Amino acid sequence: MFPAVISFAAVLGAAVITADDVSYVRLESSSATVEAGQPFSIAVYAYAHVPVNAVDIKLKFDGNAVEVTGVDTGQSVITIWTEEPVIEKNSVTLRGGTYRKGFVSEHLIATINLRSLQTGQKSFSVSDVVLLAGDGAGTPVSIGQTTDSSVSLFVYDENTSPESIGVNVEVRILTDIDGNGKVDLRDISAFMSAWHDKKVLYDFNGDGRMTFRDFSIILADFFFK
Repeated sequence: MFPAVISFAAVLGAAVITADDVSYVRLESSSATVEAGQPFSIAVYAYAHVPVNAVDIKLKFDGNAVEVTGVDTGQSVITIWTEEPVIEKNSVTLRGGTYRKGFVSEHLIATINLRSLQTGQKSFSVSDVVLLAGDGAGTPVSIGQTTDSSVSLFVYDENTSPESIGVNVEVRILTDIDGNGKVDLRDISAFMSAWHDKKVLYDFNGDGRMTFRDFSIILADFFFK
């Protein structure tokens, strides 16, 4: 199996594939664990491979498990909000734009402030993303998904021991694309499909691109984890 996979890598590695034609939205949690009733935040970032001057992003979550206490846009790259962030029971929608042609590379869109209501593993994900190019025509920008398009954290209460928190926090291998707890040929196959069609961006080393380095990372996890 090892020679076959390496041969496969050698053929595809002849041309390093980058994510230069794919934009994405990623989430970043302020903490991996939080005590029930305490505040935390989810930062929403957008990466643009071409100038983007309008965004429409929805963050989804379990409204029974967490409560939105506010949306901080003070450091946002967005300078014109078509409407104030829309806060609903299970989602927050961010719609706005920038002056001139827009922004490129990665920028903060907003920080969602929340309060935990229930204990257990809680997940947040990006959906219904629209990015429009600042080309004067409002051309839709191609969007991919990254491993950071969703985040999770563990909510505990005062009766939970530190040992239990460590056991319950979901430890996910970054390169475990299908989330089955291990890195196998299905993950490699999913990576290679994304390599070709670029509909999804698997950026394991955090450089904002999908390159042969990311492929070497998933191979290392396949053989040694």
